[in-house]
Amino acid sequence: MFAASAAAAQQDPVIALRNASTQIDTATAALAAAAQSDNQVVAVSTALRSLEDGLAALRFALVATKSLETRKQAAFSANRIELGKLLAVLERIENSAGTLSILHPEGATSSVRAGMIFSLMTPELRIKADALRGDLASISVLNNLQEDASNRLKVSLGALQDARNQLAIAVREDRVISQSAFTTAADIDNLLAASGSLGELLLKLSDLQPTQGRIAVPQQEGQGLDFPVSGLVTRRFNQPNRAGIRQPGLVISAPPLALVQAPQAGIVRFTGDFMEYGRVVILEPAPHSLHIYAGFGQVFVKTGDVLESGAAIGLLGGDTPDSAAFMAENSSENDKANKTLYIEIRENGMPVDPEVVFTRQ
Repeated sequence: MFAASAAAAQQDPVIALRNASTQIDTATAALAAAAQSDNQVVAVSTALRSLEDGLAALRFALVATKSLETRKQAAFSANRIELGKLLAVLERIENSAGTLSILHPEGATSSVRAGMIFSLMTPELRIKADALRGDLASISVLNNLQEDASNRLKVSLGALQDARNQLAIAVREDRVISQSAFTTAADIDNLLAASGSLGELLLKLSDLQPTQGRIAVPQQEGQGLDFPVSGLVTRRFNQPNRAGIRQPGLVISAPPLALVQAPQAGIVRFTGDFMEYGRVVILEPAPHSLHIYAGFGQVFVKTGDVLESGAAIGLLGGDTPDSAAFMAENSSENDKANKTLYIEIRENGMPVDPEVVFTRQ
């Protein structure tokens, strides 16, 4: 989301605003068509993510156009004042041309030369006046675009929440549960009681891995996966958090209720609350590989679910922002309006930098 929005911000703000509006319209149409799709979960998830990205791009473009309008307003005011002063001087000269021709300190010849100069200034003033009219028209266009975009933003935020509700229903109707789940409810309770850290939980969970009866899950070849949520990496692998504690994962900051998708197919090994991590989902995309996601407000999956690539895992926490709150988001981990997703990856029990696996954004 933020990488795309940052790229859009480098464009002409007006073009970026129109492109974002087009993306929102396309995503909204895709959401309407998703109800007729053979795979509603994937169709709704894809359209929902596109709508999230379009809204983020719209926010960046709106900020950029408002900044552009401010600069144009300042330039217009300065030029208008300058032009007004010059016109006032010319008016005084015209009203006292005879006096000037007599009183010019260098004589009549210099008075004639000065008069010729002022006559040549008139076309220049006309050019400046035309430029001012152009600036005023440009400011008016920016105002109209911003008003349309602000109205679109309000409507689209409502559509975004409707899409989340649509997705939750589609997930419930489309759930596929493994016939040989790795853990029972009692197993989970025992694991949680015996685990004093996330690392211990992961090791104990790996010990429960069966030697047979595994569900075959198609895998995506290679690396360079998309991050599970559209956002900004605000803390990298092994960087200390605000308490000075280093964690073997990374943190992505994203807007409230942002969609979290499975970056590749896998089996859900665990869902539930765990210590300070909040709601946690552990996905096994391959034997001896575990992906840990934490920070959910709503989880769509259950232990034993078989997920395909792009499947909806859940939503981050928070409440639906109004347009003012949405515009105020700054994508910082310290911004209380934003929420965060913690990502940790273990290969053969050892932590791996997630940015080695996921596409850098």
